[in-house]
Amino acid sequence: MPAKDAADSAREDLDRWHEQASKNPYASDGFIRRLLHSHLGPRWAEADAHLRAVSDQLGARLDGFVRESNRDENLPRLRRHDNLGRAIEEVVFHPSYHEVGRVFWSSGVLSALATPGNEVLSGGIAYLLDQQGEAGHACPVACTAGAIKLVQRIGSADQRNRLLPDLLSSDYDKCLRAAQFVTEVQGGSDVGANSCRARADHRRKGWYRISGEKWFCSVADADLFVVSARVDGSPSGTSGLGLFLVPRHIDGKVNGFTLRNLKYKLGTRSMATGEIEFDLALGEAIGDLGRGFRNLVAIVLDTSRVHNGIAACGVARRALAEGYSFAQNRRAFSNEIAQYPGVQEILARMKLSTMAALSTTFRILAMSDLIDTGQADKDLAAARRISVMINKYWTAITCTACARDGIELLGGNGTIEDFSVLPRLYRDAIVVESWEGTHNTLVAQVLRDCTERGLHEPWLERIRDEIDLIEHPQLENIAEIARAELRAVRGRISMLLAEEQRAAAAQIRHVVNHMCRLTDWVALATQLQWEKTWGIETDTADALELYRSTRIERADPQSAPELIDLNRRFSETI
Repeated sequence: MPAKDAADSAREDLDRWHEQASKNPYASDGFIRRLLHSHLGPRWAEADAHLRAVSDQLGARLDGFVRESNRDENLPRLRRHDNLGRAIEEVVFHPSYHEVGRVFWSSGVLSALATPGNEVLSGGIAYLLDQQGEAGHACPVACTAGAIKLVQRIGSADQRNRLLPDLLSSDYDKCLRAAQFVTEVQGGSDVGANSCRARADHRRKGWYRISGEKWFCSVADADLFVVSARVDGSPSGTSGLGLFLVPRHIDGKVNGFTLRNLKYKLGTRSMATGEIEFDLALGEAIGDLGRGFRNLVAIVLDTSRVHNGIAACGVARRALAEGYSFAQNRRAFSNEIAQYPGVQEILARMKLSTMAALSTTFRILAMSDLIDTGQADKDLAAARRISVMINKYWTAITCTACARDGIELLGGNGTIEDFSVLPRLYRDAIVVESWEGTHNTLVAQVLRDCTERGLHEPWLERIRDEIDLIEHPQLENIAEIARAELRAVRGRISMLLAEEQRAAAAQIRHVVNHMCRLTDWVALATQLQWEKTWGIETDTADALELYRSTRIERADPQSAPELIDLNRRFSETI
């Protein structure tokens, strides 16, 4: 074939890849449909119709807006003053950013939260949105969801009536978007070192004057800030921190804050993240100020961590879709590269990681629905607390690995910013790993929850109960593997708790890794049980076999003919 014809043929292959990679993200994802069906039960038909409608709005058109909003020349910029020199502290975005926002909000991802028991549905919507590779809106959605839950759970009747309608709105141009400003330059993860102050405003009952700096303020353009601050006269450390709702504007004017600058970040670049200085800003106390830090962690950060896990699943799935379609259409040495064992191994690994991450994340959302609808006891809430932290940790690692694997599949093309979404996904994934608690912060909290509160016990019991429900006769071996892993994890936790503090701190990450593998296994097995019960033939059994071989037994994926064949078979579809 002449060189020109060969080049034209290669470009046609790439055109087919682009077309396939941008297909409807819901229609092309059989696993998420089955997973949602298993969790939603009789509500499935209505939810399925809604998710199909949302997905129809996504794809190639939205991809174009996302690409535009992430170009260097279109990133958000700060406009400090209006044309008459008045302070406005405004963030200016490219119009494409707002076009994406309108799709995100109109999806119902937040309005669904008006009714308790809709976490699975809202999470399903968020997962589809997060596949668009626009963390610049995924973060505002998560932050607003946290504010919604804060107001719903501990807000006064007046706060609920006044704020919830706009927080829950599906109208992007009229809604109330929220942010959470906690991090300070001297504190970081050490929130107890925060020095931002709150002084009671004697003219407005329940309102305070907030002064101090916040160092890492994502969604700096938000309409409502959730701010942590230390009330005058309160003790040092986290026990002295209260939570406040700080409106962006009071009486149409900037509410006592200065946006010092916008940060130029590695990822999530289309979203405005800045440094903010408060100078007697008016903030309304929410909840018991003596429980501010507890409410921050239990409600706001908890919600963000769950959304972080959903976003990680979306990134992983999009990376898989890009890599899979590329491998089906890219030819090398006269064959599609999907025919080569090394490529099949990568695709199988990405697919397995995505399925496991989805299973564990939606397991948590299902727990949330049970709790929110009054169908759970305090032990489930305790089990969920640890589950959320280890899931945020584990899924963040997963999404970065999948984005990196996707880039590898594309070769040199994978590193080119305007060739595919993958470089942006990779940059965003690294940010996802740091948001809402670094790995060390999360595993350290798990250790404290085990040593100080004994929360490992309800977590272990919840896992045991879920294993006991794996009763299908074809899954006896899978249930036995789960029980063996449970015994091993229980033993490792017991040994950990017997160690002195420094030794335990050095070992906790490795124990958490084992907890995560156990959770993956049980979540996938539970899904397979549902599929078997309903007579649905899928490749979830292959997923479990691959997981057993490569992640529990730690076998080399190319060490035996049966594993090479399993990689080939498992990678043929996504």
